[in-house]
Amino acid sequence: MKLSNIRLCIVASVLILSVGCSSIGNNSLRHETSASISNKIRVGVTSKTDIYAILGAPISTTFSGGGLEVAKYEYTHLTPRAQNFIPYNIFSRVQDGKKKELVILFDSKNLVEKYVINESDIQQRRGIFE
Repeated sequence: MKLSNIRLCIVASVLILSVGCSSIGNNSLRHETSASISNKIRVGVTSKTDIYAILGAPISTTFSGGGLEVAKYEYTHLTPRAQNFIPYNIFSRVQDGKKKELVILFDSKNLVEKYVINESDIQQRRGIFE
């Protein structure tokens, strides 16, 4: 009887831990930093084709006022707080995480004209009292 209770606890623990984290966006940005991006992207040298080969397709593509293409990459990783696992907690669900955003402006020759990468701490709140 004790062995089956232990197995049940182990299975429940694995399920709870595996449900925890979530990631959204371009997975190619997951391990990137300002330093690693600056080693991969050179203004006036790196082409749009090179960027797509390195990072894949962007989350969105728009055009600047001057008609130049702007590619946007995003990656968000969220981890739930322990309070989310309290049974019958419908009042407050909170996740903490990091968001990375890379915006690249291409010139008329499809070469990188400018780029910026930002990383920020974020918090997502849901529930009746949020």
